Amino acid sequence: MSKGRILGIAYNVIPVSDLEKASEWYVRHFGFNIRNKRTDNLGLFKDNRPILVLVQSASESRAVFEVNGKKRWVTTFYTDDIISLHTYLVQENVHVGELFDEGQYGKFFTLEDLDGNLFDVWENHDCEMNF
Repeated sequence: MSKGRILGIAYNVIPVSDLEKASEWYVRHFGFNIRNKRTDNLGLFKDNRPILVLVQSASESRAVFEVNGKKRWVTTFYTDDIISLHTYLVQENVHVGELFDEGQYGKFFTLEDLDGNLFDVWENHDCEMNF
């Protein structure tokens, strides 16, 4: 198949309770820039690359699910320096999990945003990531 292929994931949609407060949090902690701001949603980009769309939601549902009673994430962020990022987020009082080194599978930790949306953060130098 040479046409009509999936080339990757464009962005993830994340529900938030306060669009303004949430967007400021993401810009501050991850350096995202805001684009395509509308009344109830906005795009968060890293340079010219879309990352997340935040959607104002009064619902209690969040970007998290459970497996065997354990919270799981739907989105994994990639970093090239997980130790520095983890240290920075701890200093900023962001709710982060423990840093794990899983050898050939890379290093990981989880974090929660202001609304309890759960994310995974991953570093692996043996995996090609095109940005």
